[in-house]
Parts: sequence; structure tokens; C-alpha cells
Amino acid sequence: MTDIFIVSAAVSNYEGMDALVGQDGRVYLGRQENYFPSVEDGVPSYYDNSDNSLQLVSDNAKIFHLLYGEGWPLSQRQLRRERCFTKADYIEFASLRDGLLSRYRPIRELTFAGKPFVPPKAYRRMHRERSTPAR
Repeated sequence: MTDIFIVSAAVSNYEGMDALVGQDGRVYLGRQENYFPSVEDGVPSYYDNSDNSLQLVSDNAKIFHLLYGEGWPLSQRQLRRERCFTKADYIEFASLRDGLLSRYRPIRELTFAGKPFVPPKAYRRMHRERSTPAR
């Protein structure tokens, strides 16, 4: 089956790509021209994956919200206090930005209270330790 049913979609922060949540609850990125929103009641939205272009991003549904939009009015810290995101969510997003999402051209920067996303200190420490050569 090449059609993947979609429960939520948004134009992503990456050129030509939509952020999608499948019926399976997983988060994907897919080409905008392959996404077909529901045009009438009872007909589900779907993604035509006959070209195998749908990219699994995460099993964490919160990541969907970090893939689209220009920014949040609250800071990253405030969103953690409000339990919108956890440190683990931010670490996962930082890892995705450095890995899988780096394949796509960003068209706008995600901001929090007007400031760009900053990976948590724990993520920066992990990366610093990995990039430090062994003596």
C-alpha cells in the first residue's frame, strides 16, 4: 500500500516539505506535492508514498510541533515548566537537527520568545565529549 493516512499536517520549516503525523502516531516529513488533505467529511487525508519519499522523523509526537512555525511566544525554559516539552524532547530535536533534518534546507528558524533554539547543556556536553579526540 502506497497511501499513508495522515491525522495532522503542517507546512514545515524545511523547503518543499510538510510535517505529518500518521495514523500510527509517528512523525514524518514528506514532499508537499504528495500530501492530499481531506476535501470532504469522511474522506481521510493521505500521503502518496509511491515514490518512497516519506521520511520517518520520530515516534515522539511532540517533535511534530518543533518542525513547523516561526516560533513560540514562550522561552524553551518556560515551555519545559509548563510541561509542553521535556529536556528529552529538546535533546531529540537537537539530534534530529544535527542529523536527519540537516539533509533539508531550512526556510525559517524556529524561535522561542524571539530567540533561536538552543540545545540543552546535556546534549552539548555529549557532543563535545564525542568530538574530543582520545589522547
